Amino acid sequence: AHLRCADPAGRGVGRQRGDAVILRNGIKFILGLCIIGALGVAGVFGTGALLSMRAPDGGEDDQRPATPVDVAQPVVRDIEDAVTAVGTLRPVRSVELVPDAPGRVTEVPVTSGQHVEEGALLIQLDDRAARAALSEAEATLAEARQERDRVEELANSNVAAGARLEGARATFLRAEAAAMGARADLQDRAILAPFAGTLGVFDIEPGTYLDGSAPVTRLSDLTSVEVAISLPERYFERVAPGQTLIVTTPAYPGETFEGEVTIRASEVDLGSRSFALRAEIANPEGRLVGGMFANSRLIFGVSEGLAIPDDAIISEGLTTYVYRVEDGAAARTEIEVGRSLGPLTEVREGLSAEDRVVVAGWDQLSDGAPVDVAETIDRGGESGDDQDASEGAATEATQ
Repeated sequence: AHLRCADPAGRGVGRQRGDAVILRNGIKFILGLCIIGALGVAGVFGTGALLSMRAPDGGEDDQRPATPVDVAQPVVRDIEDAVTAVGTLRPVRSVELVPDAPGRVTEVPVTSGQHVEEGALLIQLDDRAARAALSEAEATLAEARQERDRVEELANSNVAAGARLEGARATFLRAEAAAMGARADLQDRAILAPFAGTLGVFDIEPGTYLDGSAPVTRLSDLTSVEVAISLPERYFERVAPGQTLIVTTPAYPGETFEGEVTIRASEVDLGSRSFALRAEIANPEGRLVGGMFANSRLIFGVSEGLAIPDDAIISEGLTTYVYRVEDGAAARTEIEVGRSLGPLTEVREGLSAEDRVVVAGWDQLSDGAPVDVAETIDRGGESGDDQDASEGAATEATQ
């Protein structure tokens, strides 16, 4: 009976505890749904608030003031297809003067650096012994000639034997050769100019003994000079006699001298993989002399191309671009640049002659930003000689 009374009570307590657990779990579930809903509402309103906050900023960007810029239009220039190299000037004709015979100097009628004509006497050696030897040889020759003539007359009369006639003739020929040798030895006592030219520096005075082995001075024909340069083998096929070569030298800053290719080597050097060429430059005033340093530019051809100021070009890594002004806004445009033309640079692709590029103020621009053109700069009047100032390709050829 006791067990029957306790059993219903226990079942009631357990049922109450189960209901409490279910109630608690239900409350937790409802709270979780509320929290998730609250977070969702907060996200929606927060996003709307952020968008509403950014919307005015976007409007301000659209209405921001235009950036003042200076612009310039591309100009048409003659673009040279050329290669540069360094070389050395030397006279087309230049010889070292060496006495043909030893002797003591008796006369020096010229001075260092003097221009002389062909055949002019430069240095006279003591020729007394040579003159005496020539006189003796000429006397012997005259005697041998008379004897030959006499024997020939006798032989014609059948008085002299043929052997005697042959001997007389041989004696005459020996005497004639001796006279020629004596005459040549006398001529060797005088140093004459083999061609018209300019003498080098020398320190020869009367009384100086010359041994006939050392050069006394140099004679150079400076009416034209030659420049010798070397180019990489990749230019071998493009080089031909008759092409124009422009030369500058530190001796005459700002001046250029024009020459013509005369010789291209027939082969490429195995060690340097380059070939030699020579060009001749007219030098009527004698301003260019041997040994001068020559900055040379070989021109293969000339074509027209567009060029823009260097100030307009922007480089970032491997990308090169400019800002064009189009409908009052900046338009970023990638370009391909070519040769340097002094303050200008050739543009091979990306622009047309009608475009306007920003040369000042582009550091504050972005693609599409509004711009206000403050000044249009005219670079079309730049001198074409600026092309000589920096020929980057050059360097390319000499490396």
